[in-house]
Amino acid sequence: MGIAGQFRSLPANPASHSVAQILQQGVELVEDLSRKLQALDRLMLTGKPNEISAAAVVVEMALKSAAPAFAEITDTMGQLGACNLAAAAAQLRQIEQEDAAGLAEALRFALARFAKRSAGANRRAQQLNRGLNAALKTLQALGVQESGRLIAEA
Repeated sequence: MGIAGQFRSLPANPASHSVAQILQQGVELVEDLSRKLQALDRLMLTGKPNEISAAAVVVEMALKSAAPAFAEITDTMGQLGACNLAAAAAQLRQIEQEDAAGLAEALRFALARFAKRSAGANRRAQQLNRGLNAALKTLQALGVQESGRLIAEA
């Protein structure tokens, strides 16, 4: 089953950014997010709650600030009539925009790596959370409280 003819052509006057620029920005954002997530993941191994919290805020803010760029990528894919980045790359190759097609593939791979790292960091965060909860329950069982508030600064 071929994919020819399943896509829309690009508009004659694209918005202020070309498809390649939009995809390049997406690749750069995902790589930056990956670095920040990797730093957070490494910090979770140190057991330093203040640093972990600060790194988590950095990742969260980076994700929020990247949202408009990802919305623009989604809109561009819609203009191409592509439901995913692989289809967008195929469409771009069909209309002889090899650089943009390569960027669509690079973005697809960068997102796959980010998703894998994100899942790993999520598992580590869940383990850390379970460990903290178990420690806090142990402290509660030992009666370590101050004015009805659990001391959790250890």
